[in-house]
Amino acid sequence: MPYRKTAVLVGLLFLSSTLTFSVGSSLLEDYFSGTDSGEGGLRAGVLLESYTGLAVAGIGIALFPVLKPHGMRLSAGYLALRCAECAVIIAVGCYFLVSKNELTDYDLLVYAFSGAGGLVLSYLLLRSGLVARWLSVLGLVGYAVLLAGVASDLLGLVDINSGAGTAFYVPGGLFEAVLPLMLIFKGFRLIAPEPGMGDRDERPMPKGARG
Repeated sequence: MPYRKTAVLVGLLFLSSTLTFSVGSSLLEDYFSGTDSGEGGLRAGVLLESYTGLAVAGIGIALFPVLKPHGMRLSAGYLALRCAECAVIIAVGCYFLVSKNELTDYDLLVYAFSGAGGLVLSYLLLRSGLVARWLSVLGLVGYAVLLAGVASDLLGLVDINSGAGTAFYVPGGLFEAVLPLMLIFKGFRLIAPEPGMGDRDERPMPKGARG
């Protein structure tokens, strides 16, 4: 079954990266707020978020051969955005360990890369039919809403990490909960790419083949 293992891997990376970033961010928040006075929380938070960075880069790498036949440039762009997101997360973690100082709103930069990458991914999924159409549309809406939230937070209009501002996370969070489960249990719907989308020497997959 083409790309079946890739689908499972990507699903697990999505789920684990979401969990580790959530827990890691909480540990870092506790450390910098003074709730946790020990450096163990700082190190654990940085370690968990570093895993998140490696996981999102892994998602980009794993999905590249799956997405490439349906848009070479967009697939490369998605990979680049995920790797950039990884680099930002690890760089910020190193800053935390060395300086022991908080970096205000660093998560907004992470979400900006995540939202941009998510839009590209959702568009490619919609264009290719690799997953159900409604799920691709949910991704497009979810990441667009997330980017709108990031922009609103930067402009001082809302705090997306508290109160009503957390609503900006809901549609994208739902997508990132459903997509990995669909990939783990059902895999991709591999559709033959349209002529000229990918590499010229790329052989299209049999139409309707299941992953």
